[in-house]
Amino acid sequence: MNLINYEFKIEKLILGQFETNCYIIISKDKRAIIIDPGNSAEKIMEFIEKEKVYVRYILNTHGHHDHTGANHIKTQIKQKPLLGIHQNDAIYLANNDLNLSVFFGEKNIYVAPDFFLRDAQTIELTEEISLKVIHTPGHTPGSICLKLKDYLFSGDLLFNNGVGRTDLPGGNEYILLKSLKKIARLKPDTIILPGHGPETTLRHELKTNPYMVLNNNSYDE
Repeated sequence: MNLINYEFKIEKLILGQFETNCYIIISKDKRAIIIDPGNSAEKIMEFIEKEKVYVRYILNTHGHHDHTGANHIKTQIKQKPLLGIHQNDAIYLANNDLNLSVFFGEKNIYVAPDFFLRDAQTIELTEEISLKVIHTPGHTPGSICLKLKDYLFSGDLLFNNGVGRTDLPGGNEYILLKSLKKIARLKPDTIILPGHGPETTLRHELKTNPYMVLNNNSYDE
């Protein structure tokens, strides 16, 4: 996937044994944000070097290893980008039982976060690229979505005709349903870029996804 906006482009790399979607937002002047560097550091570094992008931030939508397994590229990128995750999931980065790397049979390289993502916080890359943090727990306590204009990076909250698991450590189905209701208030034309699988739209999910709250008549700007 390569989504091109006149202000930025979004590249998707599919990484690791669980085919995690790693998104790279790139500005016109080649500044970049990496969202969810899954467990394939070599593939991400190859892209960075080929495209000659300046990575400013690495952001985790939650603390599972298939979304954080290449956080250690932070130490390999010459710009030394800042690593952000919600405070409630920070413990996952160092705990191999919580981040599931022990179950995946993969090595976890711990990297401490530089800052914590907070609900309603704004992460600015350029004047045109500003991501709003939306705290959406349920899959994990610190799961977040990131909204960039009409795009929503939904992590493992919402998929194309599916939602994230709640039977893993820290998961809670009731809380996840509340988070979905929060997302349902966005504009129906919002493009959902999930942590796994193909992109979708909020309108499609409101019509077809049994977990979504049908609320087509009320949305936030």
